Amino acid sequence: MGAPPQSPHDSSPPEGGSETDLRRKDAEALLRYSGVRSAHTYEASWYHNATFVFPLLAVIIAGIVWLATGTGEAGGAAIFFLVVTAAMLPVVFITWQRQTTAVIVHEDGVTALHSGLEQLTIAWHELRSVRRVETMGNVRWYLDGQGEEHIVVEGEIAEREQLLEAVRYALEGRNSGPSP
Repeated sequence: MGAPPQSPHDSSPPEGGSETDLRRKDAEALLRYSGVRSAHTYEASWYHNATFVFPLLAVIIAGIVWLATGTGEAGGAAIFFLVVTAAMLPVVFITWQRQTTAVIVHEDGVTALHSGLEQLTIAWHELRSVRRVETMGNVRWYLDGQGEEHIVVEGEIAEREQLLEAVRYALEGRNSGPSP
């Protein structure tokens, strides 16, 4: 990896992408961490959630059919999907609040952020494993710390392989020390 910024206030972008690729609050949060090596943003947003998007699309389609044909069935479907969309909004917002919006690799460890707020930092000496978990075709990576602590790296994290390589390198470097 390239050299990290000279100080936590260095304005040069981290190696994992420019600060402009990050959400504004996540980019501002970089200043709190010394030796930022890379920053990886979550490229999706709350409204990309399928439990919200599919019913919303159904409302639009059924609404257009209703307006074009005037049939009661299309109107009923549009109203039904509108209710489903409204019912799913709180679920989507609650799950979004737990979603990592950026992962920062820095000299002290790896940190998950949500809109600039620190969710969890795993120090390098606390990192236990990097494991791949596949659930119904969706692949996630877990950076395991002490106890139950872990950072989830979703498929939508920018430059995910570069992030995982940096974490594995730190883990292997720590585990390949001199044998007793």
